[in-house]
Amino acid sequence: MSTHSSSHSSAIHVGAFLRTLIAPLIVWGVAVVTITAAGQPGVVCVTPMAWLMALWCGGQYIRLSDNQPGRQPLLGAALVGAALGLGMGVVFVLVSTRTMPVAPDEVSKMQLLTAFIIVGGIVVCAALSLFTARATLRRNASGR
Repeated sequence: MSTHSSSHSSAIHVGAFLRTLIAPLIVWGVAVVTITAAGQPGVVCVTPMAWLMALWCGGQYIRLSDNQPGRQPLLGAALVGAALGLGMGVVFVLVSTRTMPVAPDEVSKMQLLTAFIIVGGIVVCAALSLFTARATLRRNASGR
């Protein structure tokens, strides 16, 4: 019977995905909003450092899935990281466009920076999350 139910399981564990994604996004969003409200909107430029939160996401996704991370556990972890990177990119866009004026001759540079933050965040966060998910699965398989 468990074979039958596992053949119909989703590719990822949706509950673990959402719980893993929400925590770092809230932490980063609250930190950026609070520091920006205190008059330091440049904090959003530290977004690449915040990508390190994705290291927590991979292992957390595996742990929250109760050893049932879906048919493709590494895919779920990578998607959590990618979604985190995208979310941080959205925070960057929202804060930078609303609080950091850009001179007309600097618009193309800001667009390039924004593209880097979004695309880089997706790729780097997915890779970091995947790395820790794989390490967690290996540790679980070896009996810790």
